[in-house]
Amino acid sequence: MKTRSSLIPALILILALGAWTGAWGTPQTEPGGAPARARLRERISDLYLLRLTRALDLTEEQTARIYPLLTRAEKDKAGLQRQMGADLRDLRAELAKAQPGEAKILELAGRIRQARRAIRQKDDVVETALEDVLTPVQRARFVVFSVDFLRTVGENLERARAGRGALKRTS
Repeated sequence: MKTRSSLIPALILILALGAWTGAWGTPQTEPGGAPARARLRERISDLYLLRLTRALDLTEEQTARIYPLLTRAEKDKAGLQRQMGADLRDLRAELAKAQPGEAKILELAGRIRQARRAIRQKDDVVETALEDVLTPVQRARFVVFSVDFLRTVGENLERARAGRGALKRTS
């Protein structure tokens, strides 16, 4: 039990140092810009890992086995989601044209489907690995935690978007 209680402050320190050093190297842009979105995604990922550790009551050994896997998967998924977002924007733009190019539409739709499959495969790899590390109770808690966490983050992002009006610029 001593290792668990010393693990939480260590993780908080690591996450805080990571966020602090990341802020120094990231260019500042308007809210919602690419660097701001990347930082937000990173902070949500850090929050996810921290809350996951608490919700599952992970041991130090479990944490050491799970964190590298989860962080690698999240980074890979972030890249896929970034490309998928760009492809979706391009697809919307193509569909908005008076004469959309059928070949371009098929290419973009195919890339989007491929990215979605790749994201699902990464999630499947993580879940398979977690089955080897977690107890049955922890696996059940993981399912509940994942659904609750994603729903809460989604709701909070929607509230933040709704509350944010047009940016006012000063002269």
